[in-house]
Amino acid sequence: MYCGNHDEVGCTTCMALNHRSCADVQSIPDIVSSKFQTTDVDKIHQKLQDLKMMMAKTMNIRQRLIEDLKKSKTEAVMAIKDFRKEMETILEQLEKESIKELEMKFIEVESKLLEERKKAETESERLKQAVNDLKKSEGNKAQQFVSMKMSLKKIAKMEDVSRSLQTSVDANISFSFDPAILGFLQQLKSFGSVQHDSARSPRTTVYSVKEIENLNIRVQNDKYTCRVFGSCLTVDGSLLLADHNNNKIKRADIVKMSVTDYCSVPAGPYGVWCTSKNEAAVCFHNTIIQFVSIGKQMTTTRQIKLNHCCHGIAYKDDKLYITDNGGSLYIHDMTGNILQTVTQDNAGQNLFSNSRTVAFSDVDDKVFVASWDKGLVIINGQGKHCQTFTDSELKAASGVCTDHRGNVLITGYSSNNVIQIGRDGKKMGVVTNSSHGLKRPLSLCFDTQHSKLTITLENSDVVKIILLQ
Repeated sequence: MYCGNHDEVGCTTCMALNHRSCADVQSIPDIVSSKFQTTDVDKIHQKLQDLKMMMAKTMNIRQRLIEDLKKSKTEAVMAIKDFRKEMETILEQLEKESIKELEMKFIEVESKLLEERKKAETESERLKQAVNDLKKSEGNKAQQFVSMKMSLKKIAKMEDVSRSLQTSVDANISFSFDPAILGFLQQLKSFGSVQHDSARSPRTTVYSVKEIENLNIRVQNDKYTCRVFGSCLTVDGSLLLADHNNNKIKRADIVKMSVTDYCSVPAGPYGVWCTSKNEAAVCFHNTIIQFVSIGKQMTTTRQIKLNHCCHGIAYKDDKLYITDNGGSLYIHDMTGNILQTVTQDNAGQNLFSNSRTVAFSDVDDKVFVASWDKGLVIINGQGKHCQTFTDSELKAASGVCTDHRGNVLITGYSSNNVIQIGRDGKKMGVVTNSSHGLKRPLSLCFDTQHSKLTITLENSDVVKIILLQ
């Protein structure tokens, strides 16, 4: 039975009130005959499926956020350790200055004591000589008289010297620390503050340039001017650079502004991307993917061979996303098996023209591909075309990255600029351009910890390190 008053089947309220003759109570078969439609089931089924897909998508996004959270924790721990190292460097310098000051005081006191000892030695020799002269004059009164007179003069002079040398001298030096330093440190509970929402909250305004530095990436045995097509950041914040012209993967510290080490690879690399904390994948046009250990010393390890050219490379969820500088984006597993090839949009039209670098959204499953002539091509996790961003200020899209706050940054090789795109897929503005020294940019990375944008340039030994605000 169905109760129209209480919208329930077998309404317990009506039963409790003994509403056996209630006019609103109808039999379910009667309702089925008069109101039920098969299309209603289809609609509900579709709604359930839509909600199921929405929940699955939400689970995937939350899982990525958990992974990002773990990554950000690792980055924060590294930042704490780096800050301690900076403090240790400062403390080492203070220690050196303190010891230097101590050494100077030691040399000053020691020099004075050595001088006085030398003076005492000289006077002692003179006394010895006077005694000898006086002895020699015995038996000769005239000579004895002269020796006596001279000895008296020497005695008077030596007594003055002796009195000056008898002055009390403190032969100890000591060090007193500045209590203000210790007092300041004792007042601190930690190195700083932990932030959550404010640090990674959505960025809704366009970035502006605060400061520009030039990182020289040329190393001693480089034969040619550097040409870096691909770059990425490691978990600890180091910058990896694929130097095509010199057949090297270089690692740089963008805080200390120096190349820390490098690894020679079999050919000119085009792309590089970290697959873990300790490993990076490097791609070459000759269809080879070379893996590189990025521990304390970078070394080449295993290789996998593909059946297509490689230009840009990215990694996510145990998959390699590889462009060919042509019309395709290839998705492989970590052993080289091809999982999917993306070439066309939903209407069957070519998606890419000179596909270059790849980046991933930090808010959903979207994949961003910088396509030289097409612009920024955006697909979803299933390889379906979502949008292609074009703009009159973007010419020859070459590099792409995200800021982990919902925005995409893309370089224009011919427009010599970086454009910021919001999470709605619309242009927010130009972040940097040729007025900041950009000339034919190839790739870029965003360091969230220091809010620094790293940009590699065509045929240049310099990487632009731009502090944003």
